[in-house]
Amino acid sequence: MFSKVQRKKAYVENEEEYFSYFELEGADKSEPLIFFHATGLNAETYLNLLEKIHLKLDGNKTIIAFDQRGHGITNLQADPKKLTSWDQYADDAEVFLEKINISSAIFFGHSMGSIVAAEVAKRNKLKISNLIMLDPVLFYDPYTSLFSELKNKFITLRSNTKVLGAAKRRDKFDSFSQAMSHYEGRSMFKTWPSISLEHYLSGGLEEEGPILKLSCNPVWEAKTFETVSFKTYRTLNALNLPILILRAKHFSTFSSKGVNYLNKKQNFSVSEVEGSHFFPIENTEDTKNLIQKFISSNHV
Repeated sequence: MFSKVQRKKAYVENEEEYFSYFELEGADKSEPLIFFHATGLNAETYLNLLEKIHLKLDGNKTIIAFDQRGHGITNLQADPKKLTSWDQYADDAEVFLEKINISSAIFFGHSMGSIVAAEVAKRNKLKISNLIMLDPVLFYDPYTSLFSELKNKFITLRSNTKVLGAAKRRDKFDSFSQAMSHYEGRSMFKTWPSISLEHYLSGGLEEEGPILKLSCNPVWEAKTFETVSFKTYRTLNALNLPILILRAKHFSTFSSKGVNYLNKKQNFSVSEVEGSHFFPIENTEDTKNLIQKFISSNHV
């Protein structure tokens, strides 16, 4: 409805549900960059960054960004009761990439999206040459991941405050401008440029009768947070490809223990970027420069 880009649809088997995605076409379509967004956001949120990366790569690479289940304009069924792990997102990504005939690619993603990208790469059904993870959700100690997982499940069983809190969050508006006014300068959006907030709403608002509402159900978003993966270090250990991890300088979800652990491995490169967990939105200049440098150095 409000999208700033030309949207495409990749239908699943029943021909009623589909993934929504867009492409920034490049001269080389053989190995596109596939982008995976973060929890609660959508592909279009990152349009500012994606366009800059596309230009920085001289328009040579095609970039494809898609909305994951329960997010953006993708209309796959999203029942929070059925979401038990992030494997659901990885399963979905495999279906999506098969539907658009992708056999080889470079993966990059933000937060939850980067974890999903890593899991899909590990499954080895596609030829993935490089993986770029933007502040991945690796807050736990790599040496005690099993304990962290059990602790998280215990806390989740004791308290449902994340779901309750998300359910109370305002997600309905009379107009686009009202939504912009409500979110601008608030909470995680404080540090966002207005254009990125506009892109977030353009890719994430839908009509419901006379009003507009966020397409990502707050309860689905909260359930995604609760089902966070604790197996990613095992996943990363299984990958034998160049991996770049960009870590936020402030409020990162990537622990210092995790940085030290992965820095010891030859195929990993870890750099810090000025900004918060949302630096791919706040600091597009440094982010696109580091991504371009990494891709160019691995594709001589």
